[in-house]
Amino acid sequence: MGKYQIFSKRVKIHYFILAASILFLTSYLTSCTNTMSAVEHKNLETSAKMSNTIFLNPVSPEHKTIFVQVKNTSDAPINFQNLIIQKLEAKGYKVVHDPYKAHYWLQSNVLYVGVEKKHLTATGALVGGFGGGLIGSAFGSGRGKIATTGAGALIGSGLGMLAGAAIHVDKYMGVVDIQVKEKVRKGTVQAQTQSNMQQGIGTAYSSTHKSTSQYKAYRTRIAVEATRTNLNLAEAIPVLDDKLSSETAGIF
Repeated sequence: MGKYQIFSKRVKIHYFILAASILFLTSYLTSCTNTMSAVEHKNLETSAKMSNTIFLNPVSPEHKTIFVQVKNTSDAPINFQNLIIQKLEAKGYKVVHDPYKAHYWLQSNVLYVGVEKKHLTATGALVGGFGGGLIGSAFGSGRGKIATTGAGALIGSGLGMLAGAAIHVDKYMGVVDIQVKEKVRKGTVQAQTQSNMQQGIGTAYSSTHKSTSQYKAYRTRIAVEATRTNLNLAEAIPVLDDKLSSETAGIF
């Protein structure tokens, strides 16, 4: 074997040792990062945000009557309406079925209950407020999030992905639109609604509707989050459901 071949073989061995060392170090650091994150979020953490604060006038006990209407356009099987009613009754409110015999109306639509994604975050959901779209404004969190980049991450991805698959921090969110109507004690409320609709190509149709009501309306959007190590959707749904209903009942 010539000197060049011996030198070339030694270089290959050195490169192999270097690559193996980088692989081990990167995998070790990835595993440590995942473990530290898992320990940090081992206990369930919840948070809630509201797009607009609602202030209602205090009323006497005989006026603490409320009509509750809940819609669920999410895919999640939730118990939101029952929880809302339970928490309102615990605060001394009487739920009535005739809206015009109620001092308050609570109308809500559960928009989303599920995993928080890159383009679907609680913060982004609040940007548009009531009736707005569900958008994201932050890079994703939860299962599958990879914080490291570059060649080291690619080299260490083998063991790193195995470690990440076993230990992961998951974040789920729930979003609900809320409309509260309060009966005015004197006078009436004048409301005007304008609708703009497209009629075919190049033609727009606009209509304006004016109405008088005894109720003034408030609107807001509530977004809640639940975060924990190895949290699954089945565990997250009742947590989000309870948090959403508590925040909604807290308006009254």
